[in-house]
Amino acid sequence: MPSRSERLVWVVATVALVAALLMVHVVFRWQGLVANSGDPYNYGKIAHGLVEHGLTKLTRRAASLYPELLAVIYRVGLDDSAVLLLQCLFHVGTCVLTFVTGRRVFNARTGLIAGLFCALHPMLLRYVPDLHMESFLTFLFVVTVWRAVHFHEHPSIRNGVSFAVAGTLATLCKGVALPMTVAFMGYWAFRCWRKRPHAAAPLPGVAAIALTIALMIAPWTYRNYQLSGKVVLLTPGTPDAFLRGYIFTRLEFATLQQPPYTVAENESNALFRRIAHDNGVEWEADETVDDENNRKVMKQWIVERPLDTLRKCVVGLFTFWYVMTSFETSLVPLLLAIVSFIFAAIGIKRAYEEKKAFWIFLLPLVVTNVCVAALIPLGRYSVPILPFLAVLAAFGVDTSLDRRRAASSAGRPAVSA
Repeated sequence: MPSRSERLVWVVATVALVAALLMVHVVFRWQGLVANSGDPYNYGKIAHGLVEHGLTKLTRRAASLYPELLAVIYRVGLDDSAVLLLQCLFHVGTCVLTFVTGRRVFNARTGLIAGLFCALHPMLLRYVPDLHMESFLTFLFVVTVWRAVHFHEHPSIRNGVSFAVAGTLATLCKGVALPMTVAFMGYWAFRCWRKRPHAAAPLPGVAAIALTIALMIAPWTYRNYQLSGKVVLLTPGTPDAFLRGYIFTRLEFATLQQPPYTVAENESNALFRRIAHDNGVEWEADETVDDENNRKVMKQWIVERPLDTLRKCVVGLFTFWYVMTSFETSLVPLLLAIVSFIFAAIGIKRAYEEKKAFWIFLLPLVVTNVCVAALIPLGRYSVPILPFLAVLAAFGVDTSLDRRRAASSAGRPAVSA
């Protein structure tokens, strides 16, 4: 007879799988709010190129782990339908691990609420039915935090290695995962430095994290050097994203008076063409050359436009949670984020009072939000950390339900003997 906890896992998994399959086979085909081209960023085309002749040109998308995953699927004779099924399974894994970590740090009801919330969250479901990396990336983010919980409970070498492997895989998919992983390692390094007497000696585990990250990233960087002749740690494109942020966070786009993914995107592309022309090259002919040229302008703007840079970063803290393709598509994530943050505040207050490790979920939220706000803060980039906000919000809902039950019990008249 399965335990209650095991039954709850199957409830979350079933709801997540049904929701994902419905999105793939029914909803996404008939909706008209977002483009349903199937492969908007040509990841499938890139992956087929990897199968045929390997990686021959370093670009920010081709150098990512996601097209490598697609290439593995194509090499064994499967097609995009297998990719979409795998992305459904990534969604299920995300929701199940959200339940597991929420239950482990807080309680089963918190895990159940968070898992079901993720299972039905429109932002998480939106990226399942086409070739976006978000479902894969979100799963890797959640695996990373799941292993972080284990390291927090027992900072061993084994748990350090498993945490670092998950975090580095997420980083190889998209570099925004690296700050989260490094911040967690930095927290434990600080604990080592402080030498808190009540904590188990975590120094070997922390060293294992650092060594594993270095060993996994080094071959990636070496490959990039072999292709481009330049030291590119992960993928090119950081200066590009930073400069786009100046445009996408302007008032008319932040308030959605004009559509950012058309008007702001076209203005950004015109900027990069001009930068390339001024340097005597063609834009997008070589992204590593574009990186060098854009980096010069990025440094110049930071020095010459400090207030505009500050504005961009501050506004980006908020646009990160809602700016999508249009007002209609932005409204849903905005409302969900507002409600989630309200309940998360309630949950964090209680977790602090009860000395629960809420910071494990808060850290990736804050670090990723701040880092992406400094680059190009769009709603799509908040997707990988939505499960962590869901756990904190779920604990707030759990707290509110407990208070309501206590208030109802206090107001119930006593029964006479």
